[in-house]
Amino acid sequence: MPNTIFRSPSSIKHTMVTLIAICFTALVLGACATTADKADKLERTVRGYEKALRWAKFDMAYSYFKWDSGEQPVVPKDLKLIRITTYRIANRNFDEEAMTASQVVTIRYYNQSDLRERELEDHQKWKYFHDEKRWYLISKPPEF
Repeated sequence: MPNTIFRSPSSIKHTMVTLIAICFTALVLGACATTADKADKLERTVRGYEKALRWAKFDMAYSYFKWDSGEQPVVPKDLKLIRITTYRIANRNFDEEAMTASQVVTIRYYNQSDLRERELEDHQKWKYFHDEKRWYLISKPPEF
């Protein structure tokens, strides 16, 4: 019967290296999962913002913006006449370290008062706020 209480130095070294490798792998995978979760949350947030614009729920769309402290979002009254026909993400960049994202969105819309379709490019900046555990737009709302 082998004596399992006393191990050779090489056996102990091998066990330690294995444990360190397992811990390192767990840490890396944990960090990836956290970043992946935040990236997934960004995708859901961006889609929610898009839906709010498409359905002309501008008060809801304004809730996606991070306003300066004390600043109250005022939804312009003329936005109730705006209808989105196309919302297309042309370009997106994601910075994992800074937990920011930027994207360029092409929005085609018309104003119900004149029914002429127009197009604008919306340059969006998104930032993850750790204390609130959510993404916010830190750029200005699109000007229709």
